[in-house]
Amino acid sequence: MTVAVSGIVGLRDTAQLLAQLGSLFALHLTPMAHWTWMFIKGGRTISETTILQGYTTHHTHVIMPLSHLATPSTFNKNGLQVQRQRWHYCNANGAMGGLCNEYTPDPLPVPSPPPVTHQSVIARVPVVVTAGNRHQYLYHTLTTLMNAPGAQHDNIMVVLGNATQAATQLLHLMNINFTTLTIHGHHNNKLFSYYRNVFKFIAHTFPDAPAVILLDEDVEVSPDFFSYMSQTLWLLHEDPSLYCINAYSATGFQGTAHDSRTVLRARVQVEWGYAVSLQFIRDAIRKWPSDVSKVDTVFYDQWLYKHQSNGRECVFPEVSRSFHFGMGVNTEAWSTEAYFLFKPLVKQPHVHLDNVSTLLLETWQEHFSRSIRHATPLTGNPCSETFVPPVNTTTNFVFYYRMLRELNGKPNYRNFFFAAKCLNAWSASEQGLHKRVLTVRVSMLTTLYLVGAPYSPYAYLRPHYIKPWDYDSVTDEEDDIIMNRIKKVEMGRYQILNLNVTSEYLMNILFVN
Repeated sequence: MTVAVSGIVGLRDTAQLLAQLGSLFALHLTPMAHWTWMFIKGGRTISETTILQGYTTHHTHVIMPLSHLATPSTFNKNGLQVQRQRWHYCNANGAMGGLCNEYTPDPLPVPSPPPVTHQSVIARVPVVVTAGNRHQYLYHTLTTLMNAPGAQHDNIMVVLGNATQAATQLLHLMNINFTTLTIHGHHNNKLFSYYRNVFKFIAHTFPDAPAVILLDEDVEVSPDFFSYMSQTLWLLHEDPSLYCINAYSATGFQGTAHDSRTVLRARVQVEWGYAVSLQFIRDAIRKWPSDVSKVDTVFYDQWLYKHQSNGRECVFPEVSRSFHFGMGVNTEAWSTEAYFLFKPLVKQPHVHLDNVSTLLLETWQEHFSRSIRHATPLTGNPCSETFVPPVNTTTNFVFYYRMLRELNGKPNYRNFFFAAKCLNAWSASEQGLHKRVLTVRVSMLTTLYLVGAPYSPYAYLRPHYIKPWDYDSVTDEEDDIIMNRIKKVEMGRYQILNLNVTSEYLMNILFVN
């Protein structure tokens, strides 16, 4: 079948029938186009060709095999040109996922997603994606970001460090705003300088933005990402005791993340997918050393936590709205496999958060104190299989462990490590604690508060008859229970991932780190 010149206009409703018969182009032919289709009726396409006229100086001759063309929802004059660019890019770059899937390729351009309920809150908030030479990662991150309800594509800005051609071509193909920063150095020294320049770029480019959202090129966002941000961003301006809104859960790992409606606050660094105010950006720039040799850490997020957070806390969800999937300079295989690739992610959009107003510091402290005061105290070995009793109604428990100051004035987290580890909770650092209290969601019905006594300001709520648990006081039999429980918890993580490791090897790694 061949149709030429104005004959295309005359197809009218016949184009629908031709599409039902298997034509890829019939619904998308432009006026004055030439079109030829060779096919077997009721069978398959042998060849389909179109020549578009009127849009370029030279005629464009496009031949697409059946497996090489996505059927766009709408057609524009550049549609076929974009497809040509796509497959040219795919011929040169592998492992690009849905972009180069020959059977069901991702749509280009990426369709605009629906808005979220509080869309106006994020309307003027730029989303800055920091990226380098991992264009495969970048495509996955941008795809989840741009498809998340509430995403405004014009608000997305990719900041490349020493950009590669593959990365810039990808961003042109996706029609994403981007800029390139020239940076020097190696590994973490280079990254420390890069993020400093990113902050300076944000302050210069978006001086009047109410906040800015940042995420790296290896972060997948939840469909609920922008809905979550739109419900929590106001806290940055209302509560000076907060400095960031994290989409990543500091405590919500496999087995301890159950309620996607719940939001917490605690001392924690900015993590994968976070929002801060422009004032925080400007304050950080003023303190940020340009000489890397003069800093006590070259991890920029850790530096912000130590030197710029000033004792303030961050808000984060019980169940993450972001997922860190990348492997980079600072990847540790054991922790990545055991913790971060386990991370539950909210898969549904438009989740209504039910406790946002209680996150204001004064209200939160009242709520926290009330919850601990009325919680049922637990005693004994936290590593016992029966330590947390089963319940059939919503129940709060509290466990007091001994936490003293070291000679340098800092708290000793040894007892916390053992208690948290046995409960399958985050135990590798003090981050995620609100005033030395860790909230552990044992189940949808059960919440357990781990309170460091006497160091925590909430330790005064401890009943006088409850003695704080101390690892140094356990018997040999109890110590065996603790070690066996830790082995079981850690081996369970690795077995789920089908990793072949021995318990002895695992315990060595665990305690060395």
